Order: sequence, then C-alpha cells, then structure tokens
Amino acid sequence: MSRIWYGFALFCAAGICHAQFEGAPLPAGQPIGAEFQSKVVDPRAVEIPLKPGTLISDVLTALTDKGFRIMWKPAQVQPNMKLLEKPRATRVDNLLNEILEPWGMRADPDLMRGGYLVKDLKKKKYTVEQNAPPDG
Repeated sequence: MSRIWYGFALFCAAGICHAQFEGAPLPAGQPIGAEFQSKVVDPRAVEIPLKPGTLISDVLTALTDKGFRIMWKPAQVQPNMKLLEKPRATRVDNLLNEILEPWGMRADPDLMRGGYLVKDLKKKKYTVEQNAPPDG
C-alpha cells in the first residue's frame, strides 16, 4: 500500500472519532431569564380589546402585537373610528372584515408578503369614451 492509502485510512478514522463526540449539552427545561418572563415577549399576554367604543387602531395594533401581520396606512384609520358592536367572528380574516366593514374598508390577504392588507371598499370608476364612427 502506498502512503496515500495510509493517509486516507487515518483521515476516515479521525472523522469517525469526531462524529462520535457528544459536544455541548442542549439546554433543557423552561428558560428562567428576565427577558423570557416579560409580558411583551409573550404573544398570549396581549389582550385584544373588542368592546364597543374601542378605537379601531387599538384593535389593529393589539392584533399585530398578538402575532398577526396586518398592514394599514395611518391615514386610512381615522381617530374617530370606533367599534360599533362586539364582533361575533372568531377567525382573524372574518373578524377584520366585520370590524372594518361599517367604515367602508376590508382586509384582503397579502399574498406577496403574507398577512392582511387593509383596503378601501370604494372602487374606482373607469370611464371609457367611445367615439362614434363617422357617417360617410
């Protein structure tokens, strides 16, 4: 056997020995650091205000803090927009549409970035002018 084969055998043996090394142990149990005990980090700690009279912007912010990705423009949601009645829907897309419908808006799925995009219900009217053919 040549020296190359001895080197190859030694290299394989070193690889096998290294693969059997356990390494550092993985952490077990619940984390106990202060950053894990914060209420801000835990999405379940966010309460969604769904009472009549609550500002729509507060509801959208609470849903965003809960982990749902909802995008809206601040100019769309005016400060005078409030919940008119307690919503009955349990799914987030139906809930958003039930909240926004009295104000002329809806929440559409944002397929490019994920989540929901708040849009106005008003559709732009396009007019098409047709010129009559000349009589000739």
